[in-house]
Amino acid sequence: PDVDAYRSNLEGTPDAVARMLELFVEHDVHATWATVGALACEDWDDYFARAPDAPRYVDRSLAFDPRWADRDPGGAQHFAPRLVEAIAQTPGQEVGTHTFGHIFYREPGVMKRDVAADTAAAADILARRSGYTPCSLVFPRNQVQFVDVLAAGGISVARSEAPGWWWQRTAAVTQSQLVRGLRLMSTFRPRNVQPAATDRVCMLPASTFVRFNLPEPAFDASCRAVAAQARRLRDDESLHVWFHPHNLGDDPVRKVARLERMISAIRDAAPPEAQWRAFRDFTAAA
Repeated sequence: PDVDAYRSNLEGTPDAVARMLELFVEHDVHATWATVGALACEDWDDYFARAPDAPRYVDRSLAFDPRWADRDPGGAQHFAPRLVEAIAQTPGQEVGTHTFGHIFYREPGVMKRDVAADTAAAADILARRSGYTPCSLVFPRNQVQFVDVLAAGGISVARSEAPGWWWQRTAAVTQSQLVRGLRLMSTFRPRNVQPAATDRVCMLPASTFVRFNLPEPAFDASCRAVAAQARRLRDDESLHVWFHPHNLGDDPVRKVARLERMISAIRDAAPPEAQWRAFRDFTAAA
């Protein structure tokens, strides 16, 4: 309800994305940008014309609220089609999908037809912005489900749950202090992961979430922890590091500099044969 609560992060995201793209090109980092399809719409008219019917969640608070359009009539806090295009046009960057409407697959009330319609809507708008149909997906809130429907919709690689029961949460509203604490601890104890093929989709678990808002000593400790895992990386493992662009939006200069430190730590630590090994050549595919 309070549009100002996160305004600085949202309004600073375009600057953060531009700086991240420059950084990734400079360091030859290939990244997947799991994009909510709705973000690629031009405005609310475009959104309402494209959005499929929302799932009939048992918890109605999870459904789309039309009042969002009233609170942000210009759509600046909801839509960023030019950013999606900029990502697609930058060498080595892949536009993936995070569903069209950020739907939660494990919540009661979500059905196969909802996922199929949402997947098709995301593919259509993201292909329009990028020039290719997305084949990578990140599950909203790591709620892995309906893999067969996603495979039928063209998804071949998906980011799945991070190791640890505290990441495998289906309740969409509450987070206990225990869960939040364990998630914070995992920042300093990342894990290398092994991709697993299932139902025609290669599932890649997350390793660690980067927290850019940590105090300086704590962020340095998280860099050392990720570097230690990179040093242990085996041929059959991946180190999957992730975050949201808006996590950097409130202070793009300082936080992109922190991102560069983490990239350098991984590059310096990873075995030469493992450095920046591409999961697949999306640039060639595009």
